[in-house]
Amino acid sequence: MKELLQIGLQIGGYSLALLCIGSFWIPKILRWKEHLNDLPPLMRELWWTYSIYIWSSHVFFSVLTLGFGDWLMSGSGSAIAMNTFMLLWWSVRLYLQFFGFDFSEITKNKFNCVGKHLLTLLFIGLVTLFGGLVCWNLGWL
Repeated sequence: MKELLQIGLQIGGYSLALLCIGSFWIPKILRWKEHLNDLPPLMRELWWTYSIYIWSSHVFFSVLTLGFGDWLMSGSGSAIAMNTFMLLWWSVRLYLQFFGFDFSEITKNKFNCVGKHLLTLLFIGLVTLFGGLVCWNLGWL
């Protein structure tokens, strides 16, 4: 099981890095420029601030999974806390993928459909990975 989780950390970390790189296309795909123009300046600034916080968190998660996998599997209280946080983060994101977002505004083309399904698979994989790490650290696996 340990080897499987270590492989999962590598796959998850690189997938998160790809998510961070791919995130630079989200504003264009979702036409943020035209949608955000209608907001007052403070709301537009808050939108960008929150977006950068989320993106930075994803970068941090990628660095943790790629560079600190041994710590994430160490069984320490801090590792359990961090894995639990990431499990909750990605569980909420997976829930939103199915029940929270209205994708009707997104142009229906192959690129966007494939992207949506790849993101869904990524979120399922991350929930599985960090759920497994929580269980590992608690001694349940």
